Amino acid sequence: MILLLAFFPSLYPDEIIYSGIARYHQISGNRSQKQTVRDLFGERLVCATVDLPSHLGSLARRIGEIYTVDELIQRHTLYPYYATYLSKDKTERLYRLMAEGTSWGEIHISVGIPASTIKLPVNMRYCVGCYRDDVEKYGEPYWHRLHQLPGVLTCPIHKMWLSNSAIPYTTREQKFRFQPLSTVQKENEYKTYDIVPDIYLRVAQRSEILLCQSFRYVDSKNLVGSEYVTKEGRFHLRKLLDDFDGYFTSEFLKSINCEVKNGLSETWLHKIVRGKIMVSHPLRCILLSEFLGLGVSENIAPRGQYEGGGRKLYKETTEPLNKSNPTKDWAKRDEYFRWEVEKAVAEIKAQKSKPQRITVAALSRHIGRTKFNVLLEKCLNKLPLTRSYIIQEIESTQEYQIRRLESASSVIKEQGFKIQGWRLLKAAGLNRPLTKLVEEKFRSIVEGQDEPYKNM
Repeated sequence: MILLLAFFPSLYPDEIIYSGIARYHQISGNRSQKQTVRDLFGERLVCATVDLPSHLGSLARRIGEIYTVDELIQRHTLYPYYATYLSKDKTERLYRLMAEGTSWGEIHISVGIPASTIKLPVNMRYCVGCYRDDVEKYGEPYWHRLHQLPGVLTCPIHKMWLSNSAIPYTTREQKFRFQPLSTVQKENEYKTYDIVPDIYLRVAQRSEILLCQSFRYVDSKNLVGSEYVTKEGRFHLRKLLDDFDGYFTSEFLKSINCEVKNGLSETWLHKIVRGKIMVSHPLRCILLSEFLGLGVSENIAPRGQYEGGGRKLYKETTEPLNKSNPTKDWAKRDEYFRWEVEKAVAEIKAQKSKPQRITVAALSRHIGRTKFNVLLEKCLNKLPLTRSYIIQEIESTQEYQIRRLESASSVIKEQGFKIQGWRLLKAAGLNRPLTKLVEEKFRSIVEGQDEPYKNM
């Protein structure tokens, strides 16, 4: 007989299962982590795993199937990321091992992680901006999937470096320990607000799109006519290797364990473009796609991996990328989209009672037309005017909080009240501690020395 649990916390967007279990342990009152593991899985020997956990069928049954096994695997593990460049057989085997359970380490071996030169993060990571946003929205922080991906060192939402916790990513030493993010002392914040090079942000954005499976494969044959692909759809290997070495800095490649050493005849890049590798790490395919100039939601399909019945998650384009589609006048669309987005930004900023943060998703919701929204979110790279305007207007958490302070002060003045610190914070929906710039804005308003705020 399966003992169903009376409660299990709802999993937040992009939350890893490890994090949900850690929060469950925190509120369960269990004295030991092994008791929590036995509650959730029916046995005490299931290990704490950050990226690719197992025995998820048992977990789904014991929490009353409020989440299906597929929901747990697809939305709350790193399975979608690693499955992207696996063969059909390997993908199915990985899914089965995660659902049914296996011995410790077998899942990672099946994906080729131990043998890869791309190493897993040493410690679990988090974004200070996401931490604050999650506390504000949900009342507590949690571990995000995206922040635990190899090669993702920045948060694409807040455009800041991720912080390293003291919690080991691999659980070899603490196999049954689940630690919630709320117990972590914030570390390495001195680096958080340093300028983040754009290439790190683009790798994070591409990784997130792989994780959410909102991309399409592009075969090399669709790149015929570019300087790196022959008429037969083969790569100009020598030129590609030379230019690749100049496109990315050695410092960047070293920081994400993707160096290409000059003089070697069999680097990982050789193997990918020749199709002589059975398992391609998604991070390396992301770099090749970035180098080839593919859109952020497009990824190169490695040669040889999808022939003979191999799996493609999404329909490939049938149009060569170097030819324009006469049915789509992207220049006219761009002008129209720019006008619609400008209007949406103005309307959002005019809302005083409940200010809304300006993001791509918020603009899509505000405009509210399905086809428009799909194009805005999926084809932004084809709309340069619109994209440039959105980048200029999109708000960081800090900018959003400053605008909330301004709106709150206007409302308080209109109501005839004196602007006092506690009243301003309450009206703006903010809590201390505030970041330095937000604190400065807060003090300038309270002390009556305020000047109109401009985007930083």
